[in-house]
Amino acid sequence: MRDYLLVIFIPLLLLNGCTKPIAEETDRKQASVVSAESTQASQAESTDKQKAISIPIASRPYITVAAVSPQTFTATVQAPSRVEFRAKALSTVGTVVAGRLGTINVQVGDHVKAGAALATLESPMAAQMRADVARAKAELQHTEDRAKRQAIMKKSGVGLEIERAEADVQHWQARVDYQRSVQAVRLLGDGTGQSVVLRAPINGVVLRVNTSIGAAVEAGAVLFELGQPGALWIIADVFDNDFSLIEKGAKALLQINALPEPVSGRVVAVSAAMQSDLRRGAVFIELDDANLTLKPGMFGRASIETAGLRRIVLPTTAVLIKDKKQTVVYVERTDGLFEPRHVVIGQARDGQVPMLSGLGEGERVVISGTLLLDSQAAMLL
Repeated sequence: MRDYLLVIFIPLLLLNGCTKPIAEETDRKQASVVSAESTQASQAESTDKQKAISIPIASRPYITVAAVSPQTFTATVQAPSRVEFRAKALSTVGTVVAGRLGTINVQVGDHVKAGAALATLESPMAAQMRADVARAKAELQHTEDRAKRQAIMKKSGVGLEIERAEADVQHWQARVDYQRSVQAVRLLGDGTGQSVVLRAPINGVVLRVNTSIGAAVEAGAVLFELGQPGALWIIADVFDNDFSLIEKGAKALLQINALPEPVSGRVVAVSAAMQSDLRRGAVFIELDDANLTLKPGMFGRASIETAGLRRIVLPTTAVLIKDKKQTVVYVERTDGLFEPRHVVIGQARDGQVPMLSGLGEGERVVISGTLLLDSQAAMLL
């Protein structure tokens, strides 16, 4: 019995001896982590204190601080603009087969009606496609006669079911081939033999002719571009900072270089994508007077009313531009202690700048004397 108790007691002692160093090691690691976190917090706090700027009491009267809050911001966004055709007012004419241009009936600037012949293409492939229709039609007639004959023979008791079924399958295949060849020729266009007549799909004006008489063209080549003269709109290229200020239906005033006086319009669409290289997005404007004489490619400038959003607005004297990239304001942390804050701003108008991000309601911001604070900050570097 005594030996049995020793066998149980000795492993317990060994286990206790191993557990104690492990627990001590765990405590040391936890203490190390806490110490590291405390050091990081102290460093962050020290960094924040280094960012904070204090100025002498004698200089404080030259600094004006005000609490900010969102307010209705109504102004205009200025953006370069251009006249372009609407997407549905443009059309291209091409060929589905390769060939050579025999005739061209129009030139740039001509007004054409839908269905007017623009050019004639000579294509051996077109002749082959039309011949395929004739062959497919003859084959369809042949298989149809055979299927009818087999049906009559089966009904009379002198034909086999397998022959009737085979005739039906051949007739179905011939019908499919014929329909496919007819559809291909329909896409080909008007004409006979190897001639293909290219026609205008819409009423419009010829904007571009991309070929010449006798030129060899490949299948799918775009030969003509047409546009509807009255279906124009203005596209304004708005900077990304101002893009969120514009909504559909906003009024716009447009100064087109070719027109003696500004004309009015309204925003009908806002692009969902931005031009990343230019940091701009397209705003589409429809003119109130649809009878104005405009041409695609004319340039001008658009003044678009903002949507009247609620924004924090500061005077331009409160904002500093650093390294031509970053915009900074100074926020009062405590009485006489200021810190620089990076903000995103909109376009300045009438001496006022909307804050798009970086400031919150109730914060106290330096609205004048910012350069004094900035020079003090430069001395601390």
